[in-house]
Amino acid sequence: MALSDLSNSSNFEFLKEHDPLFVELASAAERAFSSDPNTTLIKLRQLGEALAQNLAVRLGVQFDSQTSQLDLLNKISRELQLEPTVRKLFHTLRVEGNRATHEFNTKHKEAINGLTVARELAIWFHRAFGSAGASFNPGPFKKISDPSQQLRQLHTEIAALKNDLQ
Repeated sequence: MALSDLSNSSNFEFLKEHDPLFVELASAAERAFSSDPNTTLIKLRQLGEALAQNLAVRLGVQFDSQTSQLDLLNKISRELQLEPTVRKLFHTLRVEGNRATHEFNTKHKEAINGLTVARELAIWFHRAFGSAGASFNPGPFKKISDPSQQLRQLHTEIAALKNDLQ
């Protein structure tokens, strides 16, 4: 599916039941994917932060603007006794988002992985706190084509042609 196909069809639409900001951040991550995969990971980190803050409010966990995402996740994890898988999803978005912010260079493959992780976290959140509960069926992940894959394929073909000429 081309990125333009996602403009009205986000992998995260189900989150609007909770907060339009969740859908806004996730959709921005999807829209940025083709032209700026780095921004995709930054937006996904912000989504992870927004989900964690929402959880903290629901649980009555105290935090403020000085509370780091790591500290907040640790507090939530203790309070809610988060499954290791869910903790890992949160931490992956945090770490990859930090890397994107400070290293300025993200490959499309990393951004696709980030979108997949974010969707898994969003599905967990929706099943835990949404009206459909555990029976929620999100449907398949709407694939986004990796524009760098086409370039890699062309490089492979060029190398094969050069080899044939020798």
